[in-house]
Amino acid sequence: MTDVVASLLGLCRRAGKVISGETAVQNAFLKNEVKLLILAGDASKRSQEKFIQLARENSVPAFYYSSKNELGFLLGKAPRTAVAIIDEQLARGIAGAMERGEVNLCTF
Repeated sequence: MTDVVASLLGLCRRAGKVISGETAVQNAFLKNEVKLLILAGDASKRSQEKFIQLARENSVPAFYYSSKNELGFLLGKAPRTAVAIIDEQLARGIAGAMERGEVNLCTF
């Protein structure tokens, strides 16, 4: 992971603009709060399918990133399967960094 994405995720956490954990992210989708979805690359197949479908239904950009342990570490929490960014500008910043190839990942 690059410093750019790590810094932006840290900024989101400090600003209170990140929601993490499967249930919390699902609830955020129900409230139309999610601007960007980040899934752990080692998430279970079932979790991946569930969140990919939610992202598609809500036209939310989504990325696979690193691992559950890494996502949890960056947020100062236990391992996380799903992370939702709820701020439009921060979401654009993270998505831009990922799309520019500043991170090894796969989009869907």
